[in-house]
Amino acid sequence: MTIYMKPTLTDDMIAAMDLLEAFRLAEELLDSRFPREAGRVLVPVLEAEPGNAAAWELYGRAQFAAALLKPAEDAFRRLVELEPTSAWAQTALGLTLDRQSRHREGAVHHRMAAAMGASDRDATRVELVDRPSD
Repeated sequence: MTIYMKPTLTDDMIAAMDLLEAFRLAEELLDSRFPREAGRVLVPVLEAEPGNAAAWELYGRAQFAAALLKPAEDAFRRLVELEPTSAWAQTALGLTLDRQSRHREGAVHHRMAAAMGASDRDATRVELVDRPSD
């Protein structure tokens, strides 16, 4: 389902949702390009299920899409803690750090993702950081 108009979600409406309903709505909101609303809807899910990697991933994606980079970084760091062998999580954290102009920190996570065989793009990002300046 695609949501075309900006949703009006009150705190009471969000609190009344069960966790699965909130998670699914957050997916729809993010797919419909309402990342801030998706993040709001996910907060109760994260509070109730702090070990839920899928919720942290979705929350991180929503925060990144909303250009809320510190919350995105925190979410992806938590995701890396929960899923240390996830190349996608390493790449997402690296990209979030890159977007904050913290390329050397991001390169660490791109190296991890490249070592896990994620994507040639991760190796390219590391090369750009390691390239000697003229």
